[in-house]
Amino acid sequence: MSKKNNVRSSQLLSPFGIGQIVNFPKELSLMVCGLNLWDEKIEQGKVNRGIDSVRESDLRFSEIRLQRTLGVDYFVKPFEYKTAGEKNNYLEIPAVRFPGWHYCTNQKCGRMIRVSLSQPSQKIECIACWDGESKYKSKMNPVRFVAACPEGHIQDVPFKEWVHNGVVPNDGLEHEISYHTGGGSGDLGSIRLKCTCGESRSLAGLMNIRKNDENIFDSALARIGLNNDNTNKFDAKNPNDNNPSGQYCRGNRPWLGLEGINNAQQCNNHLQVLIRGASNVHFSEIQSAIYLPSSSEDSNEYVNQVIDEKGKETLLNYYEQEKNGTPILTIVLSDDPVVKMGLISKEELISGVIAEISIEQASEEESGLSAELELRLEEYNYILKGRNSENSGLKAIVRNFDDYLEKDYLEKYFDSVVLIEKLKETRVFKGFSRINPMNKIDKKELSTKPVKWLPAVEVYGEGVFLKFNDKVVDDWINQYEAKHKPIIDRYKSAMLRRRPKDDPKNINPFFVAMHTFAHLLIKKLCFDCGYGSSSLREKLYFSDDPKSRMNGILIYTSSGDSEGSLGGLVRQGKAANLGPLIKNALAEAEWCSADPVCSDIGKSSGQGPDNVNGAACHNCCILPETSCEEFNMLLDRTTVIGSLDESELGFFSI
Repeated sequence: MSKKNNVRSSQLLSPFGIGQIVNFPKELSLMVCGLNLWDEKIEQGKVNRGIDSVRESDLRFSEIRLQRTLGVDYFVKPFEYKTAGEKNNYLEIPAVRFPGWHYCTNQKCGRMIRVSLSQPSQKIECIACWDGESKYKSKMNPVRFVAACPEGHIQDVPFKEWVHNGVVPNDGLEHEISYHTGGGSGDLGSIRLKCTCGESRSLAGLMNIRKNDENIFDSALARIGLNNDNTNKFDAKNPNDNNPSGQYCRGNRPWLGLEGINNAQQCNNHLQVLIRGASNVHFSEIQSAIYLPSSSEDSNEYVNQVIDEKGKETLLNYYEQEKNGTPILTIVLSDDPVVKMGLISKEELISGVIAEISIEQASEEESGLSAELELRLEEYNYILKGRNSENSGLKAIVRNFDDYLEKDYLEKYFDSVVLIEKLKETRVFKGFSRINPMNKIDKKELSTKPVKWLPAVEVYGEGVFLKFNDKVVDDWINQYEAKHKPIIDRYKSAMLRRRPKDDPKNINPFFVAMHTFAHLLIKKLCFDCGYGSSSLREKLYFSDDPKSRMNGILIYTSSGDSEGSLGGLVRQGKAANLGPLIKNALAEAEWCSADPVCSDIGKSSGQGPDNVNGAACHNCCILPETSCEEFNMLLDRTTVIGSLDESELGFFSI
């Protein structure tokens, strides 16, 4: 993105990550490009302004735990467009113009043209209705429609084939089409495409699809070429045999530039026509990790800083070489800025670092846990241990409920609360999906080259962590698991359809209860404390495996400011506030403004994506997508406060 078309750095992960369409003012529609084109921008900057004008180390940073989990060497901050400074000026996030179809805004003209991907900033004007003399030409806007498939591919809608209901005739004519909107209701039927050959057709039915168990087996574009009298001949299982004129996915990946079009993947899936600004065009997949200090709590702050910047594993490697006679650790630390600025002596820094990295490390034996679960378990155990230090990026105070209002109530359901006055989080964009958030696209689709890095940001904030009582959880599961099993079964069935090669997430009804409770608490915090609806986030720590048992939630807020937030969230976790806050949140959840419909649908068939929600709708449980780890799935108020006729089913009812 350029100075004129700018996006906040954190938004380039979500909602405007790689492969997303960004709608700018003045009807400019751009798609964020892949990692190979980010690298090209850096190299282009070196060529245009000199190799010394770019300092890549300023853009890169490390988070060893996440690097290990995601299999990359480092992370890169989205480029900040700036015009002043010593290094890294005029760097832009690469983007291509998409969709390609544009139409003239002059209603008497409406002429449509296809614009190349490589014209992201060029002003598009119509020459078909220009008289050759007037100063201004009519503006051309991008169409509102794109065509995508569940594999993440996306392309222009085949409007010419739609107008001609088949292949464009090879008769020597231009066959230029125009776009006309009429009065009336404003639906697709009021938009008509006309060809210079005389053919004309409205867009009515363009977005029609048919699904079987959420899989598309028929689409309006696949039926191009069929007349009303032979639509029954359409073979959903093998459509190309009976309808060679039908339009299917071409495997285009425009976020990879021209190479993503010229070397398109073989796909041939059904295409679903989407509105280019719709939420289901792109779902960012974000992996995050809370910063855990590498050094001990009482170590020198500059020792901590150096260990965090250079990485404990790197320093350990230097130390091993030092013991073998190569003084690389001494050389590296003697040249560190904190020594040069006189903040700490060379001897004190070296001895402090050696003391920290010599501490006996945890065993590196295989745990048998997935990389993501191991990452989360490490955070869970660290938070529960607490860290009362001002000299690191994490300050966590563990509290019991001895002096809390509603002491008996809190102790019944929770073991402890941790007030996290300071935290740092790394968020990494690792992939995306289209149409449905379960259709995840692997990180290898983010670049035409092997992926050695991923875009990421560091944010700072505060939070409240609640650890549930394991015995109460077990008692509730033993007594009511069967009652809540249908929602788990629907989720596993949906995952099996969507991602048959992946193992489904190991969850039980308490995960749903814990997740729903987190949403109810966030909604109440937003209402009581004035937080924006998307400013609070959840992090769920759950595992029912005895080797990695976790039952806790973190509600936190974070921003790009290194000082974090102002303590308002932590205050809500203190003695006078936490108990009433939880009780009020649960009381308000007992009745949704959409009840009894919300409760009845949740109890009978389920609702939400793939019907994997119970009694949970926008009026009671749904949060902004940026706040929820599970894309607002696996929610059910019944697991928290029970149902209208069976109140004992809720976790907080026992």
